Amino acid sequence: MADAPSLDSMAEAAQDTQFAQLEARLVDDYGQNRRAAVHSLVDQERHRFSDARVHTFVPILVERSVRARLSTN
Repeated sequence: MADAPSLDSMAEAAQDTQFAQLEARLVDDYGQNRRAAVHSLVDQERHRFSDARVHTFVPILVERSVRARLSTN
């Protein structure tokens, strides 16, 4: 019998989905030609918060930071 997924793994999977949706929104807003830049920036910003004690607002913080960085370029 397979082990049931842990709450941590379920939360991580949910956050992966949120980041995939975030990247799709950013690509829609900034264009397909910026897909690689969007992916790179999201990864960089997401990594900044990897040690955060609370991850609930990480996608929002990442989105704000990436949008600010894309708007200045």
